Amino acid sequence: MRHYLIIVHLLTASALGGIGQPALAADGCETLLQTDAISGVPGPATPEALARLRDIGPAPRPDRTRPLFTFSPDHRAVAFLVHRADPGENRYCTGLVLLPLAPAARPRLLDIGTELIRDEPARYGWAAFPIGSPAPVTPRWAPDGRWIAYLKRAGGRTQVWRAKVTGGDARQITRAPVDIDDFRISSDGRAIIYAARPGLITMNATIDQEGLSGWRYDERAFPVRGARPQTPNPERHYVTIEISSGIERPASPGEISIFMPSASAAADKIGYSLGPSSWSAYAEPVNRSVYPPDYRVVVEMGTGRRLVCPADLCRPDRSVSFWWSGDGKQLRFARKEGWANSLTAIYEWRPGSRTVRRLYLTSDDLVECQPLGNDLLCLREQSLAPRHFVMLGLDRTKEQKIFDPNPEFASLILGAAERLNWRNGFGVPFYGDLVYPVGFKTGQRYPLVIVQYRTRGFLRGGIGDEVPIQAFANRGYFVLVVDNLTYEDIVGKQKSAGALTAAFNRDFAGRRHIVSAIEAATRSLIDRGFVDPKRIGITGLSDGCTTVQFAAIHSMLFSAGSVSGCGWEPVQDAFLGPIVAQSYHDGGWPRLADMDTNFWSQISVMAQPGRVRFPMLFQAADNEYLAMVASHTALTQANIPSELYIFPDEDHIKWQPAHRLAVYRRNLAWFDFWLNDQRPTDTEGHSDVLRWEEMRKKYIRH
Repeated sequence: MRHYLIIVHLLTASALGGIGQPALAADGCETLLQTDAISGVPGPATPEALARLRDIGPAPRPDRTRPLFTFSPDHRAVAFLVHRADPGENRYCTGLVLLPLAPAARPRLLDIGTELIRDEPARYGWAAFPIGSPAPVTPRWAPDGRWIAYLKRAGGRTQVWRAKVTGGDARQITRAPVDIDDFRISSDGRAIIYAARPGLITMNATIDQEGLSGWRYDERAFPVRGARPQTPNPERHYVTIEISSGIERPASPGEISIFMPSASAAADKIGYSLGPSSWSAYAEPVNRSVYPPDYRVVVEMGTGRRLVCPADLCRPDRSVSFWWSGDGKQLRFARKEGWANSLTAIYEWRPGSRTVRRLYLTSDDLVECQPLGNDLLCLREQSLAPRHFVMLGLDRTKEQKIFDPNPEFASLILGAAERLNWRNGFGVPFYGDLVYPVGFKTGQRYPLVIVQYRTRGFLRGGIGDEVPIQAFANRGYFVLVVDNLTYEDIVGKQKSAGALTAAFNRDFAGRRHIVSAIEAATRSLIDRGFVDPKRIGITGLSDGCTTVQFAAIHSMLFSAGSVSGCGWEPVQDAFLGPIVAQSYHDGGWPRLADMDTNFWSQISVMAQPGRVRFPMLFQAADNEYLAMVASHTALTQANIPSELYIFPDEDHIKWQPAHRLAVYRRNLAWFDFWLNDQRPTDTEGHSDVLRWEEMRKKYIRH
């Protein structure tokens, strides 16, 4: 019999049933908008239930300049885009929703589609740097409120569509040869002004032609994503199309200007907000000698007069948001505060006053808020509640849930959540959320899985959404979701952004802080009698993966790990290409030519696989897996249990529904085996267990 220590799998759409589960049946889009609560017997929070949740916008939110919902001109309704994954068909159901704000009014679905618009920002001078998360899409209302324009992806192309608010008449407006990046509606409602990059066609053709004589390895190279050079980012073109005739022309300077921020809303004015009285509010830097700078709240009046809020509470960080009261005379702003900045508070300041008044304080995630009179309409997430609309009555200190896109979630059996505050071994305050196993019994010790690296909002699957938290809770696990804080929270403010990154990476100071925090919280749970110290797993994507890799070399606490989206090794420059590699050098990572053995002895798996103290599961995107091959190959050769799975046509955050569900299921099976010694009984799961048992035999002998 041949025994395999490591198996590399390339998943295809025909083999996406996942670990221990049959393939899912197709899920039609007719239930995309579920407005009624689901009655019946409560059921467990399964991977399938979590994978099919409806979402409004991406999580976390990457760009606050693109609102996720917009008010009608009369402020009696809002419009937004919703999407839901369909793992059975490996597609999405997407839709434009109209939500009336009148009591007892019901939302209406104005249009549906089956393709997700993914976020692909320009970066490193390249046209696109795919992330994998959904793009934030802003619906825009006609001036008369009779129709809504929005971006929709169909047939592999993103274009501007419009739908009447009465429903039943969704139509494509633009037919550009490339994707539309952004658009606006003319003031008279007769035209659409859109932004696109037609130069992509020529640039891609040039790269194709260049390939006939060989691509030169230069600044366009990003080997981990393939041999083809990255396409440089071409200039945006602005085009105006008349809606009635379809006639296009180059946009005028005045039309182009509506895409540009006003001169008063300069880049260093954070959270710029124009009030109804032509007063503007923003946070401006106070001390530019440190990064990130300190900020202060400022109001500019129409006369050019500036008023600076003198209160200490008017010193927010970069996450600040501003809104005006209904009469335009009082400014509201949100700032982080409390233990490790884990809370969000909303304050009110009357310009000219020396004091501010706190109106609201919460540990929930207010994803986006917009003023409606003296209230705020917000998209909110709570630890045990997915994203939903809520009206915050700031003057009355009341709140009202307006719309929940996932009413059936209330029927799922969930593990309770507890917010934890603690200090790491260096005295730095951290926070996290502890999810209890369903059916928790005092005096019984349970396995624990660590999830990273943000915990504000709904506890779904951590950053990247790869660890189904409530499915683990239903399987009898504690789950600790740790917030890793910001670099400045850990190592303090520095002279520049580059200096901040370098300070965080110097001698792995930042990573030592994070691992110390995770260990401190975990040991406290062991001391409380909750957790079995021999059954602790750790997971992470991207920055969280870096923490797992560091912990694999330095910590004795963990018994199994699962990662994706990283792979720090001495050979990484060869996979990253010149531009991306240089960005890491600027942050303190050594060059390939440096052969800095002292540095790599702190984190490299390839250089010291025998120091890795637990089995590792790698679930990688096909455009990132090369960065992980050296790590798992070294583990294989050292008889450390390891598996690598490669998901085709994926990005840093896996976007395909079938892949997400497969990752969910495999993480459950992996930790069930290594922490609980549990074996799936189905055919596919049995095959996995046979491999893992052979790995374990060699591991024990080693």
